[in-house]
Amino acid sequence: MKDKTKRTWLIVLGSLACVALVIVIAGQFGSKRAADPVQEKAGSSESTPQVSIETTTPSVQIAESSASETSDPGAGADSDGTEQTIQADPVKPEAPEKPTTGADDHTGEDVPQEERNAETPPTYTKEQTTVTEPSEPEAGSTNSGGQVYVPGFGYVDNGGGNQVVEDNSIYENGNKIGSMG
Repeated sequence: MKDKTKRTWLIVLGSLACVALVIVIAGQFGSKRAADPVQEKAGSSESTPQVSIETTTPSVQIAESSASETSDPGAGADSDGTEQTIQADPVKPEAPEKPTTGADDHTGEDVPQEERNAETPPTYTKEQTTVTEPSEPEAGSTNSGGQVYVPGFGYVDNGGGNQVVEDNSIYENGNKIGSMG
């Protein structure tokens, strides 16, 4: 067989497989009724009990209150004339009371003994209170392993001197990069 014939057969077989899958998936979405266990037992020799459910309609009484009249958002609306208002002007509520401040002459004696901090403060020796910062080597200094200290990076391996590469034929995607000359 030729390659073109093989390709055609593969396309046809793939299309048939897709159609078959669509039919199988669509069959899964078809209307299937779930088996009712009560109906399955009805065919057996056991008798099914008859259940009678009585329903009563509850009566609900709503008491009218005067609160509904005061919370009516449409109260005070004006729909006459050329200017109309949808709702009445808002009423600013009263400001809350300012909090009272405690006595400024509060002392430690006002706190009962059982509520006081019973822990003793920590004590330190002279050596514990002095702060010593680690000494940072000078930039460019070398250690015994031949590494060079670079601030912010620590000791790094020395790569030697700089290298210059001269190449006048640097191309990327067929285009010359830069003008180095």
